[in-house]
Amino acid sequence: MGMQFSAVGNITKVELDGRLDSVNVDRMETLFAANLVPAGKSAIVDLSQVVFLASLGIRMLISTARALSRSGAKLALFGAIAPVMDVIETTALNEIVPVVRTESEAIALVST
Repeated sequence: MGMQFSAVGNITKVELDGRLDSVNVDRMETLFAANLVPAGKSAIVDLSQVVFLASLGIRMLISTARALSRSGAKLALFGAIAPVMDVIETTALNEIVPVVRTESEAIALVST
């Protein structure tokens, strides 16, 4: 599982790749939250290279979105491939954390 952080203006962009399964989430969740939550800046997460999303990955995304929202920041996801999008829709993650198709849509969503 890979994870890269970058800045897009005043927004933090996270690029994830690989499998968001129990093994990988256990290894990366602390680093993921530590790079997003304390800064209190809105963030977007690129899921285009994520090939599998398990329940622990969903929990990680929800808990980070909630923590950001407490400081007035937002989290949006974008670029999910069809099998990952199926999981997102089946679990109704998209009703808790906004999920859009493109990076520009995600930026617009968290900038408002």
